[in-house]
Amino acid sequence: MTAEQLRKNLLALRERLTTSQASQRDSLTSESGRFTARAPINMAEQASDEQELDMMVSRLNASSETLAEIDDAIGRIDAGQFNVCEECKSEIGERRLAVQPWARLCVKCKRKLEEDV
Repeated sequence: MTAEQLRKNLLALRERLTTSQASQRDSLTSESGRFTARAPINMAEQASDEQELDMMVSRLNASSETLAEIDDAIGRIDAGQFNVCEECKSEIGERRLAVQPWARLCVKCKRKLEEDV
């Protein structure tokens, strides 16, 4: 995969995530308004409502983090560093980039990082 193909894929993914984020924000706004507009019937219902809102916020935060990673990856492509592992400086494999195009680490370094945690 060329740097330009990867950049194109990242831009398309970024567009999908941005659209999804807008929808998530709209849902979060309408749901939080719905929950605050009515009094909870009981504590269990209130806890369920709060848990639902927490999950929506978590999904929104996760997509924001992914968007930041995508933007960073586009910056690395523009700087000519799109397939260089930040840890060992070796090439990040094409298969890894196909699965996670914003990858910063090669498979070997990613595994090592996960084992250390």
